[in-house]
Amino acid sequence: MRQIKVGLALGAGAAKGWAHIGVINALKKLGVEVDIVAGCSVGALVGAAFASHRLPAMETWVRSFSYWDVIRLMDLSWQRGGLLRGERVFNAVGQLLKIDDIAECSLKFGAVATNLSTGRELWLTKGDIHQAVRASCSMPGLLAPVWFDGYWLVDGAVVNPVPISLTRAMGADIVIAVDLQHDAHLMQQDLFSVRHDEEEPNDLPARNWRGRLRERIGKMTLRKPNFTPTAMEIMGTSIQVLENRLKRNRMAGDPPDVLLQPYCPQISTLDFHRAHEAIEAGQLAVEKQIDMLLPLIKNK
Repeated sequence: MRQIKVGLALGAGAAKGWAHIGVINALKKLGVEVDIVAGCSVGALVGAAFASHRLPAMETWVRSFSYWDVIRLMDLSWQRGGLLRGERVFNAVGQLLKIDDIAECSLKFGAVATNLSTGRELWLTKGDIHQAVRASCSMPGLLAPVWFDGYWLVDGAVVNPVPISLTRAMGADIVIAVDLQHDAHLMQQDLFSVRHDEEEPNDLPARNWRGRLRERIGKMTLRKPNFTPTAMEIMGTSIQVLENRLKRNRMAGDPPDVLLQPYCPQISTLDFHRAHEAIEAGQLAVEKQIDMLLPLIKNK
């Protein structure tokens, strides 16, 4: 009898990506065994650690981050390609993974990147694992692109934010997808608009419902925030808007069997020091979908 293979599609989401650690830990605790893992952007980073049995080491590492630790890992670059070179953080990741080739992974692993020349997605399922992760994480404008086989590669989220298709292509019969950006609009509202609802005086005379409705709508005003969004906030939020539109279209045509959506709108693009919150959100996302996951428990 053919064994059903369970695949895990880990989506993009920058600092929210540590929620993937919580998801994987909760699935393991529940008894769901994953055979295949595909990742996009930070999902590729966590997925590589999971596939190489180095996730506990990664969790210990990211839980230790302070705000200043994250700043020290950001090697600013004034050269063309991106604001950050990325050498410090990816050198650290390389030491953590302890393998060099995707073939050395214990689980079947793949990462998705975007070919900047053709605009198409590229599935990286063999070869240098460090290059694959680095390319998949290269957020346009933030990290410099990666030169690979005659092309420049950037973040896979540009074309496939939640790589369900790649997971199926690698042989998964059942796909568990982790979507980190479903709540991104909440952070966008906080950044770019401040809604003010003036209190309604208690002594207003009674009016018909249409009049009251018009009055209340008229009092709902959008006031200019007392701060200007930073370049990073604008860039990150713009990318999230595009990712969400693309993701919804792709999921409509190729939905996962189980969809997990960690809720952590308070974590913005570069809040990598907030791993504790993200990991907890990942664990809670699994608990919310436990009824959907129970049939996948091995040896139930």
